Amino acid sequence: MKKSTLLLSIALSFGACAAEPGTGATPATPALAAPISLRSLLAEMSDRDTTAKWPVPAYTLKQASSYDRKSTNPADAATWFANYDSGEFIRIEETNQRREWVIMEHNGPGAVTRMWLPLEPTKDQQIIRFYFDGATTPAIEVPFNELMSGRGFVKPPLAFVAANESDLRNQLKAAPKVLRGVAGDLYLPIPFARSCKITLDQVPFYYIVNYRAYAPDVPLETFSMAGYEKAQTALAQAGEALLAAPDFKVGAAGQPTTLAPGEELALKLPAGAAAVRNLRVQIEPTAAPQALRSIVLTAEFDGEAAIWCPIGEFFGVGARLNPVQDWFRTVTADGAMFSRWVMPYQKAGRLALKNLGNEPVTVSLAALTTPWRWDEQSMLFHANWRFQSAINTAPPSEWNYIEIHGRGVYVGDTLTAFNRSDLWYGEGDEHVYIDGESFPSHLGTGTEDYYGYAWGMTGFFSSPFISQPQNDAPKGWKGFTTTSRVRLLDAIPLRTSLKFDMEIGHHTSTQLDYAVGMFWYARPGATHNRPPEPAAAALPLASLPAAGQKRPPLKIAGAQEGEALEMVARSPGLVAGVQDLRDGGGGWSGDAQLFVQAQKPGDFVEVAIAAPQPGAKTIILHATKSSDYGVIRFSVNGKPVDPNFDGFASQPIPSGPINLGVHQPQDGKFILRAEVVGTHPASTGKRYFFAIDCITLQAP
Repeated sequence: MKKSTLLLSIALSFGACAAEPGTGATPATPALAAPISLRSLLAEMSDRDTTAKWPVPAYTLKQASSYDRKSTNPADAATWFANYDSGEFIRIEETNQRREWVIMEHNGPGAVTRMWLPLEPTKDQQIIRFYFDGATTPAIEVPFNELMSGRGFVKPPLAFVAANESDLRNQLKAAPKVLRGVAGDLYLPIPFARSCKITLDQVPFYYIVNYRAYAPDVPLETFSMAGYEKAQTALAQAGEALLAAPDFKVGAAGQPTTLAPGEELALKLPAGAAAVRNLRVQIEPTAAPQALRSIVLTAEFDGEAAIWCPIGEFFGVGARLNPVQDWFRTVTADGAMFSRWVMPYQKAGRLALKNLGNEPVTVSLAALTTPWRWDEQSMLFHANWRFQSAINTAPPSEWNYIEIHGRGVYVGDTLTAFNRSDLWYGEGDEHVYIDGESFPSHLGTGTEDYYGYAWGMTGFFSSPFISQPQNDAPKGWKGFTTTSRVRLLDAIPLRTSLKFDMEIGHHTSTQLDYAVGMFWYARPGATHNRPPEPAAAALPLASLPAAGQKRPPLKIAGAQEGEALEMVARSPGLVAGVQDLRDGGGGWSGDAQLFVQAQKPGDFVEVAIAAPQPGAKTIILHATKSSDYGVIRFSVNGKPVDPNFDGFASQPIPSGPINLGVHQPQDGKFILRAEVVGTHPASTGKRYFFAIDCITLQAP
């Protein structure tokens, strides 16, 4: 294996220095010169060096959200994936002759650091109130949508709309006119000295609140509108820093090098305590998209393997060379990729690019380092990667991003999804367990909500905090989509461990490919469960069938197709037969179903399900929902199944698995009866249709 090694020149400018070097033990909390305040948090937000240091004073990041409260036990699959994630709250209070719904409450010093809300125009008059330190009068009292969308007293970039536009800077010129189908994001730090309570004056919709909780003896200066007005200079400076044109300076210019398959280009970093501040990788645009997956960035710091990540996820573009810019990364259409993650080391460091693909790729690699005073707060930067192809979306499941053991801070991730269906793939919630929790302290409301947008919004957006470069599908969600979240004040400290799971939740039964890059800092010696995956990075990128080509139909393993089932009885004159779904966007087993054109309540069909083996079986039905479908009662061998199935949906979608219970076969078969008993009020057209996609039998 050929290796190219270059010595890197160093820029002799000193970075921010800390205390004297220590032994690596948990540092004692120093006395603060002044309380934590809006100004100090703004300064922390706009200083990348703080990301690479264990926070002093330490805090715990917590989350309040409208997650479905039926999710109480990770071991109970029947309720853990419950998905009715709106309308939830802590309690209702009567205040000044009005009702208020409490959505967040914390006793002790802390700071709200991030809020998310899907902007629903019918909620424009909903008022949010912040009560601090036990006060009965709110310190903040404004329309919730106005606050979250940058139309109130908080302006971009600290409040903005995740909208289909090239960059958040557009909102500095004119606020978005359409606020439906998008999300509002608030990143204004809101500190409080003793307590915080947040309420709404209407039933909550969806929401997420991230906040820091400090030890009781940590002094904080409570947010006030008067203090906010006095902090206008600090607010403007933070906003300018977050939106400033990035400094692309690097040390020695990287020389283009052609890497044959298996070859590596390496940079040996200067010896002694230093930090990488700018990193540049250049590829030929014609090498994309495959090079974004098969060119892998690696790094060692102080003898520890710290980075192993394909450049697509590392730089936030995923599988498509589309421009993107956040606080830590910039990618341009000419193949230039820049990283501003601060990467300290105490003694030695090494960076490298390796070509795991089947074709030669011309690349360059350059970095800028500056001196760094290594101490007990200093942490090593890590970037890891996980990939899995053909993940079954039904039934819902947990998909682990990473598990980390040690003391450190989790600072972000980039998810690249390849979706084989036009239907939405991101219903799954994040589950983040900190320091050995048995129940996650971070339980969200959807994958897109975690990444700061809403309703599976297509297109692209960019901001210092969240980004989505242009996805493959201008309408729908088929193909590749990449979304990133980088954490500034909402970084998650871990004292002993962190486990991050994301639910796989799709609107249909199909298969997904997921690739995720995770970014975190830790004190030396931390461990994780994400070893290098060279075989996965070397795989050709997935692709959709070309125009005019047929895609392979989905086949649910072991399924008896509905259109092939023997029909043993039906209502007189009832029309029922095979419906071809090859143009339905995917998600139906065999691309067909048994379609029953029922006309009224009481219409039914009975079909025979073969039982090749004796003994009781759990019967799983896959059906369909659509705008003109009715409510169906199923029964097996004459035994009714509860509850009834409501087949209504605004567009045709597979139902996903429906558990009909455990039944004994009779004469080597089960008789399934499907009978119309009503319809949904919103159903249109004939209103009583229904369909059977397929049946599977499982051991009870």
